[in-house]
Amino acid sequence: MEYTDKKIIINIGRQVGAGGFEVGKKLAELLHIDFYDKALLQLAAKETGLDCCYFEDADETPTNRLEYALSSNQMNMNSETVLSRDELFKIQSEVIREIANKKSCVIVGRTSDYILRDYPSCFNFFIHAPFDKRVEWLMEKDKISERRAIHTIYKIDKQREHYYNYYTNKKWGQSASYHLCIDSSVLGFNESALFLKSFVENKLTISK
Repeated sequence: MEYTDKKIIINIGRQVGAGGFEVGKKLAELLHIDFYDKALLQLAAKETGLDCCYFEDADETPTNRLEYALSSNQMNMNSETVLSRDELFKIQSEVIREIANKKSCVIVGRTSDYILRDYPSCFNFFIHAPFDKRVEWLMEKDKISERRAIHTIYKIDKQREHYYNYYTNKKWGQSASYHLCIDSSVLGFNESALFLKSFVENKLTISK
C-alpha cells in the first residue's frame, strides 16, 4: 500500500529501553515515510536561528520552578528562565505542525500526539516493555553497567512522564492516551514494527 495519496502521521511515545526509536525507525522504513526523533530539535534551531543546545537542554523536560530551584540551588530563579523553556516548547510544536502539514511521517516523543490531536489520520502508539528487559537492552546497547542502566531508566522515564503530563491533559503511558500500547519484548522490535504497520493498513482500509 502506498501513502503518497493519503497523508498519515504516526506518533510514538516510549519508555526508555523499550525500543521506541528502533520500532519507529523501522515502521517509517516499512511505510516509506520520513522519521523524526531528535532531528526535530535541529529543525527547531534552524527555524529560530538559536543554537541547538537550547532545545537539547529543554528536550522532554518540563518547566518546574521548584525542581529547577532545588537541583540548581537557585531559589531565586527568575520567570524569564521559566518562560524560555515554555517558549522553546511552543517553537518545537510549530515545527511539528509544519512537518505534519507537509508530509506523512513517524514522530517519536515530544508530545506530538497531543500537539497534533486535531489532525486527521493520526495514529498514536506507546511502546513499553518489562523493566528487566529494558535494563538488559540498555546495558547491551550503551555498553553500561546494570546500575547505570537502572538509574538512566528511572531518571529519563520520570522526565518524560512529567514533560508529557505538564504540557498535555493526558497521562504518559496510560492506555487511554493512545490508540494502541504494545509490549515490544513480545515480538521484538522488527516484528513490533510490522504489527503496527498492519494496524495502520487495516485502519486505513476500514476508513475507505
